[in-house]
Amino acid sequence: MKSFLTSIQERVLLYDGSKGVMLQKRGLKGNEASESWNLSKPDEIKNLYNLYKQAGSDVIQTNTFPGNRVTLDKHRLGDKTYQVNFEGVKLAKEVAGDNTYVAASVGPTGMIMEPAGELSFDKAYDIFKEQLKAIEDAGADVVNFETFTDLNELRAAILAAKETTSLPIIASVTFNDNSRTLSGNSAEVCGIVCEALNVEVVGANCSGGPDSLLEPIKKMHGVVSIPLSVKANAGMPELVAGEAVYKQKPEQFSAYTKEYVEHGVRLIGGCCGTTPEFISALRKELNEIKVPNLELRSNTMIASAFSYLELSNKELSIEKLFINNDLRDVLKKGDFYSLLQDYKAAKMDCLFIDFGDMNVTFDVWEFISTISYLVKKPLIIKCDSLEIVDKILRYYPGRVGVVLSNTSNLSREQLKHYGALILNDKFEPSVQE
Repeated sequence: MKSFLTSIQERVLLYDGSKGVMLQKRGLKGNEASESWNLSKPDEIKNLYNLYKQAGSDVIQTNTFPGNRVTLDKHRLGDKTYQVNFEGVKLAKEVAGDNTYVAASVGPTGMIMEPAGELSFDKAYDIFKEQLKAIEDAGADVVNFETFTDLNELRAAILAAKETTSLPIIASVTFNDNSRTLSGNSAEVCGIVCEALNVEVVGANCSGGPDSLLEPIKKMHGVVSIPLSVKANAGMPELVAGEAVYKQKPEQFSAYTKEYVEHGVRLIGGCCGTTPEFISALRKELNEIKVPNLELRSNTMIASAFSYLELSNKELSIEKLFINNDLRDVLKKGDFYSLLQDYKAAKMDCLFIDFGDMNVTFDVWEFISTISYLVKKPLIIKCDSLEIVDKILRYYPGRVGVVLSNTSNLSREQLKHYGALILNDKFEPSVQE
């Protein structure tokens, strides 16, 4: 069998559908963790995987979506985090055989990122790292981060995968009606940032029915060159006799397939409420569709968590902040708000911060949390300190532009690891990009 990455460049791959609804039909109770069945009812899980394979799925997704320790602790399963995830993948591999790929499903922690909540970037990273070890050990072909509503939590997951595994990455986000996440990240920003981090596939899932994800997919298609994925719900659920019921029919669901494929989708399946019948309907549609070539887009964009900016061949309004000795003391004291408040409502395309040769230690995570909250426009930096640049790029919830002079000792490979856009002193993309 060809590798997952080779296949997705050549054709549209068919994903599977929901696990929760199907398991509820088999007796899963409302207060029961679905992933616990990987250990207690493995035959039921294998049977479910097999139903999707028989329906035509090229890719089976594992029953491990909420399989992180934070979520499992709520069901007194935290000490079984490794086993739950390992078995979820192992069972899928046994069904997949040599003609179906296995994608390990990894969802968000359910916690809110700082400063609004209590989840730090580093804590999120460690939570994902634990789950990722189990799914790689079990032999997953790819990891699918899905249903994320905060881009920086997704970034923590992506970096955990990049730095601790060799798994290809699918990054999928869920959007509100305005094509923004619950945290305010636009579809374009999510696409730009994920592609810059070198994920193999980016896309959207859950949200509502297939009509609800067309706009976010089109927006992503306009800014990225990599394959897109989509997994919509079976419409919006209705409450019937106290239960959520999905009433959309498989043929209604699959009617959007051609339009998705025309806008860069190379991996399509179903999310909440979908069943093997929905996957069979998608297969029927895919068999009639000619797949267009992927289009190359510009990679000279930077982004904050909320907006993006094309840097090539454009007159820019750039606000400049030079960190002199007095401002270094402000950074050291942690008075980030007073440093940045003037730029909250500034009419600019982006903010340029020149740290010079500063090597003063300060709380970069708090600094990034403050700037992300106050300044909605993208960020460009210049700094000689490897430590400061590394932390800014690691924590910033977007894609940073980094001015790299001829005398700089910063590593291009390290900058690219974090998805930074390398610029010259005129704020132009480096010719070596």
